[in-house]
Amino acid sequence: MKSLRAMAVVACAWLISCSAGERAKGGLVATVGLSQSQVSKSLGARRLALLVGITQFEDESWPGLKHARNDARELGRLLTDVQLGRFDAVEVLAATGGSSLAQVEAALDRLTAQNTSPHDTVLVYFSTHGTLVRGPAGSLTRYLVTSDTDQKRIRATALPVRSLMQRFERLPSQRKVLVLASCHSGSGKSALPRELSRELAGIKGAFFVQPLAERSQASMVLAACAWGETAREDDQLGHDIYTHFLLEALAGKDQDGDGAITATEAHAYAMEKTYYFSKGRQRPQVESSVLGTDPVVLSGRRLRPADPVLYSFLPHLQGLQIQIDGRDKGVLPARLVLTPGQHRLVVRDSEGRAPLLDRQLEVAAGDRLAVEELMESARDRFHASISAGYQWFLDADTRRSLVAPTPALGLVLAYRDFPMKNLETSLDLLVGGSRQELNIGGLTVRQDLLEIAYGLRVLYRIELDPLELFVGPRMAGVHLLRHQMSEGVANQSYFNFSPGLVARLHWQLWTAVSLDLEARIHFYAVHTEKENLNQGYLDFLGGVGFSF
Repeated sequence: MKSLRAMAVVACAWLISCSAGERAKGGLVATVGLSQSQVSKSLGARRLALLVGITQFEDESWPGLKHARNDARELGRLLTDVQLGRFDAVEVLAATGGSSLAQVEAALDRLTAQNTSPHDTVLVYFSTHGTLVRGPAGSLTRYLVTSDTDQKRIRATALPVRSLMQRFERLPSQRKVLVLASCHSGSGKSALPRELSRELAGIKGAFFVQPLAERSQASMVLAACAWGETAREDDQLGHDIYTHFLLEALAGKDQDGDGAITATEAHAYAMEKTYYFSKGRQRPQVESSVLGTDPVVLSGRRLRPADPVLYSFLPHLQGLQIQIDGRDKGVLPARLVLTPGQHRLVVRDSEGRAPLLDRQLEVAAGDRLAVEELMESARDRFHASISAGYQWFLDADTRRSLVAPTPALGLVLAYRDFPMKNLETSLDLLVGGSRQELNIGGLTVRQDLLEIAYGLRVLYRIELDPLELFVGPRMAGVHLLRHQMSEGVANQSYFNFSPGLVARLHWQLWTAVSLDLEARIHFYAVHTEKENLNQGYLDFLGGVGFSF
């Protein structure tokens, strides 16, 4: 059908041009043209790729790479194979003199011109050095090194990763993949300017925290390693390690049996193999806005429904042990193909202790089950904590003359993921009291104090593996009872509503037991004989939590 439509379009264009040519003698010429988008639409969706592999660099400060050129060429061979990739147009920049910054940008422009349909499949691949530059605001900015990149002029002569991602996001295709087989750690497929290397060498702890601004919103970005890790080549494999296993996947590792190898399927295979080949030192990553079934088929054709798949590649779950129907299936990261039907899934910690998840699953063809989502849905919804601590006014004069720091006991009952995911709604009760000595007008006065407070709060959960941070507003009702041990002074009782903010750190010690640290700041309307004061009040509590 595509060939018939193409012939019809060409025939119409030829007939129009012929008739126009006949009328040209002594008459008015009417030119009728077909846009590239019309032609592309008539021909159907296209499969396009730009592959860049840079081995040699004009500036000798960049060490040569052995296999980057071969990475790009071998990937191009698989993509153009009529039985595998079936790509319509693949441009490979792999020559020493053919991969300068200007040539790479020109190739990206050509790809942009070719991609005219949202139904096109687009793959962009880079195998080269990565580097970092300290930006004007002091932040570290990622660059890809081209053949003519000058280490003394990186900003002007290298390709910014952020700029590349912006170009990629603007492509009309809704089926696009960007693969970065490089790193920015200062070793392996990376090199840093000498001054930056010396600076970072003196920093204790991890400085390679991925800036949120550099996270892509594009369809899919595959990286050969995590931010701050080292991407490596291997002489025995003859390729970049990640690329070797990506090629192996595209050559026919159809694990779910549907006949097609998608981008996420190939990446999952390469990710698992790379992780174990590098002994955990290199953890490929994926950023994806693709929902449901992966639409980016890189090799083969979908001939039948895929078998269900269980998977997880999140860094904080690595090492967890997986059992399916009582049989050990290894540890995460992994991608496990299941048969349709019922299965019992057990997930244990790295030491094989009490299960973190024990669940019966009913799976069907085409299902994609993320271990982290199963664990999240199975987690206990209720959480109760018992805590003890102190509360005190922020104003020193108020502490001396009105209410001294007071010990308190607290109880919290929380309902997780309500009213929506990552929100926690909770009720709390706090009782505080003590016998205190105050300084009022230079006189020492003793008083007995009792405070009863009950609050409602809605907190947002933030993952800080292995901790969780809960933050949000709280509204409390507060009863304050004072009895001063002086003649002629009556008992005093106050009640008011107090708005405030809460921050709680949650550390899961065991399956159902946690350590909770909580700080609350409130604003109380304090009544005295002379005036009404609005004072800040701080609660600091620590205790044990129980999930059920």
